Amino acid sequence: MIFMSTLSPITSFQTERTVRMVDTDLSGRVHISALIRMMEETEYAFLRSRGLSVVLSDEKGVLGFPRLSASVGVHHFAGFDDQLLVKLNLMEIDGKQIEYWFELTSLTGHIVANGQFNVACCRFPHGKPPYAILTPAHVVEALTF
Repeated sequence: MIFMSTLSPITSFQTERTVRMVDTDLSGRVHISALIRMMEETEYAFLRSRGLSVVLSDEKGVLGFPRLSASVGVHHFAGFDDQLLVKLNLMEIDGKQIEYWFELTSLTGHIVANGQFNVACCRFPHGKPPYAILTPAHVVEALTF
């Protein structure tokens, strides 16, 4: 299944990634868990490029962006030493949730996989369970400039 949206991305970001031996299974093909890690690493690089991190601190304490859902669909196989372009599209920020769509392509243009993350903005009080909060305005501004 290819995840597609009729929405235009708010912003996009991309990185390149080489498939390492540890990313493959016994058949020599990139494992689905490695694809999800590549998507996560691209998300983290995107946040860093915007002056943010997956864990932030402010005057009220620690906040972060845990996953609410993650999905990935594999379309073509990639193997050891293949170069992949990982594109992140920020599709929606609705107050408490952020939706990212990903496309992983080979340098020859084949779509290897695509996926989606939904993350929540949460406060992490010391010694207590995390709870969802509205995404702070400075975070929304940094993500959408």
